[in-house]
Amino acid sequence: MGTLLIPHRIVTPAGSQGNQALLIEDGLIARVGATDDLRGHGHEEVLLAEQTLGPGLVDLQVNGGGGCLLNDDPTIEGLLTIVQAHQAAGSTTILPTLISTDVETMKRARKAVEEGLQQGISGLAGLHLEGPFLDDVKRGAHASEFLRAPTAEDRSLLEQASAGALLLTLSASHATEDLCAKLHDAGVILSLGHSSASAEEATAAFDRGVCLVTHLYNAMSPLAHRDPGLVGAALADERVTTGLIADGHHVHPTALRAAWQAKGSERFLCVSDAIGIAGTSQSETSLAGQTVRAVDGRCVNQEGRLAGSAIVLSDSLAVLVGQVGLTLPEALLACSTVPARVLGLGDRGSLKPGLRADLIALDPNLDVQGVWVAGRRLG
Repeated sequence: MGTLLIPHRIVTPAGSQGNQALLIEDGLIARVGATDDLRGHGHEEVLLAEQTLGPGLVDLQVNGGGGCLLNDDPTIEGLLTIVQAHQAAGSTTILPTLISTDVETMKRARKAVEEGLQQGISGLAGLHLEGPFLDDVKRGAHASEFLRAPTAEDRSLLEQASAGALLLTLSASHATEDLCAKLHDAGVILSLGHSSASAEEATAAFDRGVCLVTHLYNAMSPLAHRDPGLVGAALADERVTTGLIADGHHVHPTALRAAWQAKGSERFLCVSDAIGIAGTSQSETSLAGQTVRAVDGRCVNQEGRLAGSAIVLSDSLAVLVGQVGLTLPEALLACSTVPARVLGLGDRGSLKPGLRADLIALDPNLDVQGVWVAGRRLG
C-alpha cells in the first residue's frame, strides 16, 4: 500500500498547481495527478493542509551543521551529524564541504565520504573540496597557511576514483590545462572561486572544462565596465552555472536578481555555505582556526570577514521569493533541480513519477513543515 500526500498545492515541472496529490510507493514517486483521481484506492492518505509540496533541496556547499564542522571531524560520525541536521531542515541531499586544509585532512575526508557512500548514508552525494588551490588575495575566511599550488600528492588524491560526486573549487591561476584535463578525465566537477582572475583568465578556465562558479560575487574579482573580472565572465558565459548564497547578507537582492536574469533558470543555483552552527541555536563556533560569531544571522570571523553562513538552504526560499522576486517554482529550481543536475543525479530534484520521493512540505511562510527522504517521513 502506498502513501498519498494531499497538499494545498504541489510544485511540479509544470509549475505550482492546486487540487493535485502525490502517491509514494517503494520509496519512489509513483503518480502525480488530480486529487479526486488518486483518492479512495486503499492508500494511506496524509492531508497537508495549507502546505505546498515540493522537491527535497540539494545543497552543494555544506561546511557543517548540527554543531559539527567537517574540517574538525572528517569522520563517518561527523558526516552523519551534518547530513541529518540538513535533512531535518529540508536539504535531502548535500555535498559536505571541506575548506582549505592540509592533505592529510583531505585524505581523511575523502575516506570518510567513500565509507559513507558504501554504507548507503541517504542524502550523502559526495564531497566538495573548497580549496586549497586558491588565490590568497581572495581567500576570504580560508587560512593562508593552507593555500598552495597542487602538489603531486594532491593530484594523486584528486584523481582517485570516487563512488560519489567530487567537486573542486579552485582559482583560475591554478586551473591549468594539464590539471583540468586530468581531473576532467577523473570525473571531478570543477568550479572557479576565491580567484582574482581577469575575465580573460576566467574564460580560459571555462574553455578547459570548468563549468561552475562558487558563491558568485563573493571572494572574486568583481564586475567593472572596463575590467569585467570573474563575475562578468561568469555572467556572460552560457556554459557556466553560478552558485550563490541567498542568506540576506552575502549578496544584495538586486545582485541576485541580476544573476538570475543573466543566467536564467538553467544556470542559477543556490547554496547555503553553512558552517557548524547551522541547524542549532549556537551563536559562536570555530572555522579555519578562528572564532566565528553569528550576529543577526551574519557570520563573521575575528578579522571581520564573512565566514560561511548560519542558514540551511530552505532559508533561501523566503529570500528568493520575498526579496529577489522569484516565484516559488523558480526558487525550487535554484535550490533543488539545478544542483541535482550539476551532480548528475537524475533520480531526484523534481516531482516526477519514477524519481526518488525526496520531498518537502512548506507552509505559507515557506518554512519547512515536513521532510521525506526516499519516501520515509523524517521526525
